[in-house]
Amino acid sequence: MKFRSGYKVVKTLRKYINGKPTNVTKANVSGQDDYIEKYLSDSCPVNNLPTGITATTTTPSIQSMPNPTQTNANDYTLSFSEYVNGWTTFHSWKPESMVSSNGDFYTFKNGQLYKHHANDTVRNTFYGDEYNSEIEFTMNDGPSEVKVFKTIEIEGDTKDFDVTITTDLDSGHIDKTSFEKKEGFHYSYIRRNSTDEVNTELLSVQGIGRLLGVSSNTFSVQDVPSEVSIGDVLYKSTANSYEKIGTISATTSSSITTSASAVTPTVNDYIFAAKAPVAESYGLKGYFANIRLTNSSTSKIELFSVNTEASKSFI
Repeated sequence: MKFRSGYKVVKTLRKYINGKPTNVTKANVSGQDDYIEKYLSDSCPVNNLPTGITATTTTPSIQSMPNPTQTNANDYTLSFSEYVNGWTTFHSWKPESMVSSNGDFYTFKNGQLYKHHANDTVRNTFYGDEYNSEIEFTMNDGPSEVKVFKTIEIEGDTKDFDVTITTDLDSGHIDKTSFEKKEGFHYSYIRRNSTDEVNTELLSVQGIGRLLGVSSNTFSVQDVPSEVSIGDVLYKSTANSYEKIGTISATTSSSITTSASAVTPTVNDYIFAAKAPVAESYGLKGYFANIRLTNSSTSKIELFSVNTEASKSFI
């Protein structure tokens, strides 16, 4: 530290008012309460320190800032949006460090520098690994009413989305191969679960009765209800569950024929029929629907909106 108290006899004094320095200085001897010796930090001859003052040299400590580390397999990188003033996006890729420069976003991984949002590379690929794009949101129109969510309609340039739908009362899915293009939209009904397992509590399930006879894929019963149709699925009841026999291909007043048999029932087995999910399109019941769209494409795609057909449940 360099300081200056004046020259041989004349000292440089600064005037203070209410304890605060002013720009008023004068060359004079000290003795006035509102004038204090002026110390400068500019280059000047170094005088001895005043009596009673000692100098101690210190080295400022530098706070180490560790790079982000992964502590759990389910860790994510989060994006904050100043527009909505909240955390809006979870990223599966986990960098070692991040920096923004000239409007571009860069990250470091394993000592290598990567530029994000580069249009000359495949999409959804980070550090050599491919990831899915997932969009999740909640549909909650009329929150006080139990609704039946029947369909999903996607407005965009592709239908390659696998969809999972969860309500507070039910769950279902749509495979991307199920979407059909109608009037510029990609449209599909909601299936209740991943295996299209029949729900025996629904009105779409029709009991038939006990088998009287079996001949290849034709099964005789006392009476075939009029509600049973070609395309329905035939099941047999077991002790604690049920098994699929096959899809109904023909009926008479007292017999049912399936196109093939996954299992072969025996006489006195109880059988019933259930409408196919495509024909039934019963949908999912609930106050709200949590919808997740998953796309694994590495090409540029556009998604404009997602809609659902829902009606009030009276069941």
